[in-house]
Amino acid sequence: MAKTPHEIVNPLTLAEPVGYSHALMVTPGRTVFVGGQTARRADGSVAGDAVVQQFDQALGNVVEALRGAGAEPVHVVDMRIHTTSMSTYRANLGPLGSIYRRHMGRHYPAMSAVGVQELLERGALVEITCTAVVPVVHDDAPLSDERALEIEVEEGVVSGPFGGPAEPGTNHART
Repeated sequence: MAKTPHEIVNPLTLAEPVGYSHALMVTPGRTVFVGGQTARRADGSVAGDAVVQQFDQALGNVVEALRGAGAEPVHVVDMRIHTTSMSTYRANLGPLGSIYRRHMGRHYPAMSAVGVQELLERGALVEITCTAVVPVVHDDAPLSDERALEIEVEEGVVSGPFGGPAEPGTNHART
C-alpha cells in the first residue's frame, strides 16, 4: 500500500500513539468527506450482529466510498468511529486492528473512537466517518528539496537527523 502524501506529526512530548496519529499536516488538494458508513451491504441488509463483523463491513464501505470519489485509504486525514458498545470495541482491539490494516494498510490518520447510545441505522453497532485529501499533482512543477529527497530515499532505509535509521518519509518526530 502507498505511503500517505500528508505529513504525520506525533510530537515526542505526547504519549506514543497506538493505531492513530496525533496530527497530520495536509498536502493541498481535493477534499473528500465520507458520510457515516455502517455495516449496510449493497442490498441494504446489515452485515452481522457483532461489533467486529460490523466494523469490517463499515470500513469496507468507507474504502468503497473513498475510491468512488477518486481517493485511497492513504489520503485519509481524519477518521471517527462511533460504536454503541465501547466495552465490546475495547475487548476486540486485536481483531479490529487486523481488520483495519486489511482495509487501510498501516496508515493511521488522526482518529477517535466514541461510544454513543444509539445510531440512526437500526441494528447498527458501528458507524465510521472520515475526511480525505487527494493531493493535486502538477507534473510540470519543479520538485521541492523535501520531495526530491523523499523520492531519492524510497529505494531503502536512510539515516538522518532522527538518531539512526528511519523509514523513508518519516519526520523528525515519532511517527
